[in-house]
Amino acid sequence: MMSRGPDAGKVEQRPGVSILIPAYGAAEALEVCLGSLARYAPPDYAITILDDGTPDDSIEKVYRAAQRRIVRLGYYRSDANRGFVSICNWGYKNIREPGCDLLLLNSDTEVTAGSLEEMQAVLYLHDRHAVVTPRSNNGTIFSVPWVGGLLPENESYEVWSKLRHLLPRYQVMPTAVGFCMMIKNEALERFGLFDEIYSPGYNEENDFVCRINRFGYSAVSANWAYVYHRERGSFGQRRAALEAANSKKLTDRYPEYHRKVDDYSRYFMDPVEVFARLYAPHKPRFLFDLRDLQPSRYGTSEVAFNLLREIGQCLGQDIELYVGVGDARSFFAAELAGFKLYDSRSDDLMLFDLAFRPFQIFAWTEFRNLNMVAPRLCYLLHDIIMVRCEYLNSPERQILFRKAAELSDRVITISEYSKQDFERFYGMSMPMSIEHHGTMFATNKVDGRTAGSYILIMGNNYAHKGVREAVEQLQDSPWPIVVIGGEPDRTVHHSISWYKSGAIPPQEISDLFRSARMLVYPSHYEGFGLPVIDALALGIPVIALDTAINRELADLTADPNLHRISSIHDLTALVSRLFDQQVTSPARPARTWSQVAEEYVAIFREMLSQPVDVDRLRRRWELIRTVQSVGRW
Repeated sequence: MMSRGPDAGKVEQRPGVSILIPAYGAAEALEVCLGSLARYAPPDYAITILDDGTPDDSIEKVYRAAQRRIVRLGYYRSDANRGFVSICNWGYKNIREPGCDLLLLNSDTEVTAGSLEEMQAVLYLHDRHAVVTPRSNNGTIFSVPWVGGLLPENESYEVWSKLRHLLPRYQVMPTAVGFCMMIKNEALERFGLFDEIYSPGYNEENDFVCRINRFGYSAVSANWAYVYHRERGSFGQRRAALEAANSKKLTDRYPEYHRKVDDYSRYFMDPVEVFARLYAPHKPRFLFDLRDLQPSRYGTSEVAFNLLREIGQCLGQDIELYVGVGDARSFFAAELAGFKLYDSRSDDLMLFDLAFRPFQIFAWTEFRNLNMVAPRLCYLLHDIIMVRCEYLNSPERQILFRKAAELSDRVITISEYSKQDFERFYGMSMPMSIEHHGTMFATNKVDGRTAGSYILIMGNNYAHKGVREAVEQLQDSPWPIVVIGGEPDRTVHHSISWYKSGAIPPQEISDLFRSARMLVYPSHYEGFGLPVIDALALGIPVIALDTAINRELADLTADPNLHRISSIHDLTALVSRLFDQQVTSPARPARTWSQVAEEYVAIFREMLSQPVDVDRLRRRWELIRTVQSVGRW
């Protein structure tokens, strides 16, 4: 056969191909196999049926019927049942035409158009390619799909047809599979074929590939070739014992075998293959990923569950919603009730068309776990305080924040300020979607509201939240003070009602809001400032620092009850002036979580309507595998 090589104008001479088909019974399967060869095998291929002592003449009858359609078809019948290894070795030594490449083809296979030519073409793409196996519905690591279990053969072929040109033409593989393997003549001349120690079968092809690999030769996959394999239960009750015995022989000889197979799955399998099953017809699956949520009530969990509740209402029946859960599963049992849950620690592996994480990615393991379940990723960027403040920062986290944003399919951020802060810190422009939060209080009803009795201060222990500064400014004032968040110093602040954040039920927080006279939110840094919006929705005056995010919130709400101070030292005077001042109604209705969820769902639907960004997917996986390979987890 003549083929154009890698150099323009250069003609490469390839050997012929001898096809050997070992057969024992199962004449109907062999008939299908020969029918496909009659249609798709090049006419110069020599094909021989190796009848391994079938006790009747069924195989010979199939051979005689096929002679009319296959010119170069031969038949050999063994007097005894030799077993797969011995019959293949006999055929290699006595039937294969000298100088030809050898194709071992099970009788329960069916080749497809162009598959044999493509296999040989891949075999000769490089001198170190010695063995090639095509893709199949049932070919162990060559199966389409391999992850998530086998599909019916027609569905497998349909998936392969969709993936074919998304995959590289070939991949170096840890082994080949005997149902269909083409072996280069050069490798056969140098190394022979199977070791009879594995007779009658199991692991002989693994031994062969390991043996030639010790000399630098590789097995490869022909990703653009497909051969059906309708595997029959070979060796009956002996199967398990043969597999166990031969596996031990293989491992004793080649201790690297199991490691290299594991390494292939862990490091080298193309991510398109990992998600191949998603290309079969199915209802799209969407993962709302809370697996790394901490079992504590804080701003992040409030945003997450407000979004989940409303997204669950408006996502629709055409998309299947799952909630990823982890250590916080029991803590948030009430909020999770009624949702389909996915726990990767105990449930079988599931693949999702899109995974959304409603908070940031703080560790490489989190980024890896998100990537393992979906080819499309979206997450919510709250802020970058953990890299802005060096006492919270680390090189690992700073690099991760940037790479996660660069390599995710969509980043949603909670404010224009949060987007700008990221871009200014990293010196890069990011096409983020901006989605402001909503409020848990549905309306801005001020008329008839009973004025609260105390000043509510909100924050936590982090310095940038400014809680201690605010308390120190107001501790000697005549007004009652309630603090949510932070750790109280009872020797100084004994008269202040102090609630430690993290375990306060949502209804209790709601009640504390409703009974407040005003909210003091002294934070120096926020990505949004959810308590500000909640207080304004209730008609509660808010005092906050004059920061870029609070100016953005003022524009967003057009609410005269949002008062900004340039310094915490101005707090007492403004509180004094506002405490008895009449509350003014806002200019526009509050933004609800229902409205926010509709916008998120529109983003998710748009993402699901687009093909997977294969280039981005591969770059993401390459980074994760690089980090993984140097022992980061």
